[in-house]
Amino acid sequence: MKKLLFLFISISFLIACSSSSKKLESGNYDAALKKSAKKIRKSPGKFEEVNTFNAAYKGAYNKDNAELNRLKQQGNPANWSKIYKIYVRMKGRQDLAASLPPVGLEYQERDYDSEILTAKNNATEYAYAKGDELMAKNDRMEARKAYNFYKEAKNYINDFKDVDQKIELAKKAGITNVFFRIEDNAEMLVPQEMMQEIQSIDVNDLDKGWVNYDSYIDTTTLYHYSVILSVKLIEVTPDDLAKTHMVEKKEVPDGFDYVLDGNGNVKKDSLGNDIKIPKFKTIQCNVTRYHQTKSARISGDIEYYDNATDQLLKKEPIVSESFFENRYVLPLGNIEALSPQTQQELNTKPMPYPYPDALILQAGDVMKAMSKEILVNNKEFLK
Repeated sequence: MKKLLFLFISISFLIACSSSSKKLESGNYDAALKKSAKKIRKSPGKFEEVNTFNAAYKGAYNKDNAELNRLKQQGNPANWSKIYKIYVRMKGRQDLAASLPPVGLEYQERDYDSEILTAKNNATEYAYAKGDELMAKNDRMEARKAYNFYKEAKNYINDFKDVDQKIELAKKAGITNVFFRIEDNAEMLVPQEMMQEIQSIDVNDLDKGWVNYDSYIDTTTLYHYSVILSVKLIEVTPDDLAKTHMVEKKEVPDGFDYVLDGNGNVKKDSLGNDIKIPKFKTIQCNVTRYHQTKSARISGDIEYYDNATDQLLKKEPIVSESFFENRYVLPLGNIEALSPQTQQELNTKPMPYPYPDALILQAGDVMKAMSKEILVNNKEFLK
């Protein structure tokens, strides 16, 4: 019972805290208006909700009207956006009041349309002019701000002047272009196929926000940064064949002997049968296990350069490897002596060693994936 009573009190408290009157007391006028309006529609006879609505409407109007006067007195054209939003908000409250049953709601009807239109036009003009002002600075970061102002102007008036063209110009001017390329600085000749494969990294999904990556150069584009994969060393190990030897033995049946008595006669069992004992012999097989290995290793650095200053901003080492490995077994002797596991190994065969270029290409595939991962991990480095 105590738990139920506590739960009832808690629920009652939460309901009271979320009531329109509580929201009015806390100064959350718009929330109070919406909650009161919902209850008035449902039960127009609830005069306490009408009183709450009227008080919230008056409080909201006075608050917004005071803010309008303050903003207008400042004479700052940047305020037109705020003024526009306030007028839209005030009109919304008036439309809400007009949509409710006539149960004593107190509000004075005002024509906000002309004020809204004036504020919207002025806010649009200001945003557009501010975009032009920022674009005139010929700075990439300022162009991004200009883009936002042009977008704001378009949100107010969709077809305002040439705002669409201005948006595209600001977007282009604000983009940071990054060129990714691979350089062969290794003593060993790098296969062109590998170079082309790494260069073909798909960097399109790195194009987030204001940064654009290209892996093939566009002569019409100004690249602000270069990311260079510098291949500095390629190593291919010689064909290696390691081997180990072992002997496996097994005892197998090898006929039988008769059991003789003291007179040299064959003993009989209780059924009259000759008594025999089995004989065993040891068989063996020499096993040679072979382990073929060969590997390739590519190492280098991923370097970030500021193209304007040709300054190295960051260097990150990168190493990739590829491996060839094969195991096989050759027996010499009686294979009946081999364990079941070794018997299975007899199915293995020697394999030809891969050509160095094939291993290098495999290592190149690994390096391609690693390079992409490094670019992803460092994409926030370039702004």
